Amino acid sequence: MKELKVTEFINKLASNEPTPGGGAAAGVTAGLGIGAILMAMLFSQSDKLSEEEQSFLAQKIEDFEKSKEVFVNIIDRDATEFEPLSAAYGMPRNSDDEKQARQEAIQKGLVIASQPPIDLISEVTKIVEDFDKVIPLIKKIIISDVGVGLQMLRSAVQASSLNLYINGGQLKDKDKQEEYYDLANTKVADLSTQLDEYYSQVKDILIK
Repeated sequence: MKELKVTEFINKLASNEPTPGGGAAAGVTAGLGIGAILMAMLFSQSDKLSEEEQSFLAQKIEDFEKSKEVFVNIIDRDATEFEPLSAAYGMPRNSDDEKQARQEAIQKGLVIASQPPIDLISEVTKIVEDFDKVIPLIKKIIISDVGVGLQMLRSAVQASSLNLYINGGQLKDKDKQEEYYDLANTKVADLSTQLDEYYSQVKDILIK
């Protein structure tokens, strides 16, 4: 999926094919978001920054490049890690044994399919850490791209929470279900608030 042209991906998403789905779209969105932020950071590297600032910015660029790869891989992982669940839904259920085997496979499949959105949320959690120290280092002429990136990361996080709701809602393991719901509720809310605060900081710089 990640090798498709943008228009091909959009057209496949807008078709009646099962993949790509919303999780892959969230991966694309997060990838575009961190990409826009990275562009602004790379353009802002300058000898005018102190050595400490240059070192900090360079380290963050390296970290965010790794985050970008995580998001790009999620585009494909959303499809491949959905396959066990898709196969489980298609298992026979003519006898009690078959029904039990099918239900066990579905439960395992739900956990596997939930890992990409969990990883996306986890990666955005890493990105927001110390991000308030990144913003002052960005050139004003390109800082709007940071704002764009922040909004896309926020959308990707919110989208990932929906995958956790739909998968978690089918889990028989109530502890695991509660874990997913807590992540989708509390963690996503905290991340969204933090991303909104950074976005406001960007806007304040733009309107000064």
